[in-house]
Amino acid sequence: MVCIKKRFFSLNRLLLLAFGLWPDKETIYTRFQATLLCSLLISSIVFQLSRLFIVECNFDLIVRIVSSTTFFAMLTLFPLLAWINIKTIKYLLDQLQYIYDQLKDRNEIAIYDKYGYIGKHFTTIAIILLVCGLCSNSVIVYWPYILDIVVPKNEEVLQFISEYFNISDKYYFLVLVHLNAACSTGLIAVIGTGTMLFSYLKHICGMFEIASYRIEQAMAPELLHNFAIKDRIIICREMICAIDIQRQAMQYAKCFVTSIEGGAFVVIIIKVLCVSCNLYRIFQIESSMEKMDEVLLHLLAVSSVLTILFACNYVGQEITDHSNHVYVVTYNVAWYLAPLHIQKLILFLLQRSSKIFSLSVGGLFTASLECFATLVQASMSYFTFLYSMQ
Repeated sequence: MVCIKKRFFSLNRLLLLAFGLWPDKETIYTRFQATLLCSLLISSIVFQLSRLFIVECNFDLIVRIVSSTTFFAMLTLFPLLAWINIKTIKYLLDQLQYIYDQLKDRNEIAIYDKYGYIGKHFTTIAIILLVCGLCSNSVIVYWPYILDIVVPKNEEVLQFISEYFNISDKYYFLVLVHLNAACSTGLIAVIGTGTMLFSYLKHICGMFEIASYRIEQAMAPELLHNFAIKDRIIICREMICAIDIQRQAMQYAKCFVTSIEGGAFVVIIIKVLCVSCNLYRIFQIESSMEKMDEVLLHLLAVSSVLTILFACNYVGQEITDHSNHVYVVTYNVAWYLAPLHIQKLILFLLQRSSKIFSLSVGGLFTASLECFATLVQASMSYFTFLYSMQ
């Protein structure tokens, strides 16, 4: 028996095991790990929001705090939702294994493996980018303190941290370490959980493609031209199997969306707010060349959020396209050559497949490229509104 956890999710296990977020047997130790992670991330948000009540506020400070807080809130919500729904995530992973075990045809297994490896390759690329980013960040932030050769006494970082959060110079290093640790661990947790959920959705695409393959095999010309009882039984069995895996794909997708619906709705709102505030902060800075470090941070935040938004909506669009492909395949086969009772079965399949299947969050956001464009447009609208208030 092939274990899909080892084949397709070994990298995700490597990232999530240290934080107690890997969907396995829950113990006191894993709860402690997850609690420690969430406490670190939440404390970074609390610290940033506390600046609004401790120091004298103005519009510029509020935008700075909100632009950074929304980014950290996004890093917090991903692992927090994964921890809350860890039993559901484990159930979904077990369902993928169950569906894989039911496959007997080599071509169907190859289709399932193809989408599993797409998810794994995506995870690999994300981890490589993450490692490069964390290494660069460590060199820039900590190297001067170790060798004191890049920026003696790290005066630029000192000035940036002190001005950005309006804190005393003697506390800036503690703040720097705290926020850097929260950001680094949050990014690791987001990559681990995000790529795992991305792989789940790619497996749904694989299920729909297997359904299309089974319909094509059931309605093969050599079977339709021979009306022997044995061939009719084969056609019926293949059509039932195709409908069954299509049903499993839809049920799996609905279970997936239901488990994260509430949290996903909040995450989408935070992402839009994060993009708007960070874009506003970039254009608000008068001398961009003198504050290049701050500009780069805001650009990285915007690009990270937009990348995550695009990946989520892209895979949602793929699920819709693969579901529609089942309808196209069913319509294009030579169904008119099949016996009457098979034609009635195909008619029911066409009626079901004619309804567009998509991943919808709260009935307001439907994962698609059109939704991505709408969210980007909304972010730009809020950014324009903030910029007009200067």
